[in-house]
Amino acid sequence: MSYFFTSRSKVRRFYDPIPEVGLDGAQYTSRDKALKDGTPFFLGPDMRPREPHCSFFFELAKTLEAKSLQDYTYDFLDLDDFLARLDPPADVLSADEDDLIAYRDYCTEYRDEPMGPATWKRRRATINRFYDWAVDEAKVLDRRPYYRKKNGRDILAWGSTTQLDVRHLTFEQWWFLDRVGLRGLLPDGSADPSFRSGHALRNSCGGNLAITTGLRLREFSTLFDIEVGPTRRDGSACEVELEAIAKFGLPRTVEVQDAMLRDLDWYRRTERASCIRKAARNLHRQRDELFVVDDVNLRTMKVSGIMRAADGPTPSRQ
Repeated sequence: MSYFFTSRSKVRRFYDPIPEVGLDGAQYTSRDKALKDGTPFFLGPDMRPREPHCSFFFELAKTLEAKSLQDYTYDFLDLDDFLARLDPPADVLSADEDDLIAYRDYCTEYRDEPMGPATWKRRRATINRFYDWAVDEAKVLDRRPYYRKKNGRDILAWGSTTQLDVRHLTFEQWWFLDRVGLRGLLPDGSADPSFRSGHALRNSCGGNLAITTGLRLREFSTLFDIEVGPTRRDGSACEVELEAIAKFGLPRTVEVQDAMLRDLDWYRRTERASCIRKAARNLHRQRDELFVVDDVNLRTMKVSGIMRAADGPTPSRQ
């Protein structure tokens, strides 16, 4: 079985028209009701859609983002591969309770690197979600292949976490981690010539931004420069309004303190500027696939530029 993830940018870049088939790949993948980016689809040996895999993930794609879809896909494929290796082989629709117990034991005890309770909990959620869909929505099964109690516990439940697995760092410990582990300095503050990372300031800024603001990785990695501006003359904090990129899309305000703004400004002027210079030639070759900004309005917090039109090579202003 083969599987792929939808990507409009890759279609625009690599699509090769099929002779005698009047199909514009870029326009087709950008049409209304097209599969959104990151949606997985599965093909059998005959290159036809594999069911119920495709239908299940098309349903998940209505509510999940690309990264979550990818995690669910790999979890589901691992179960599918295990069932196919059984004697006799099984699949997700024909598997019985004993097959799923064997998979639980394999993941948590017998594989080369057994899963911990937290990892298995996510894998179990994938399995439960599939059988809930198969029974209640798709109606491809009359009942689940395993018994579930009224409290939600079932035979797939394994392990428990009775205490929070949290380790607190003192300020001195964090300072040492930041300077030595992330920035590559020696304990005495001098540069370590053996440090191999080329993104020391980026790593340090990311860690400090997370612990001083509560921003998640997916949140601060998608912020624009104009949203987190330069330092203020009066040393005041910068308020950042999160909306679409916030968890669950719930708007909230985040304050970035002056010390953090100064670290970010240093990173922008040095390490980030160097990365941009190195990437300039490659970005220029891909300009037809990118939104090229030519004006930034700091008063209205809007950018404008040129983007290749979906229906042809003529660029359009946006």
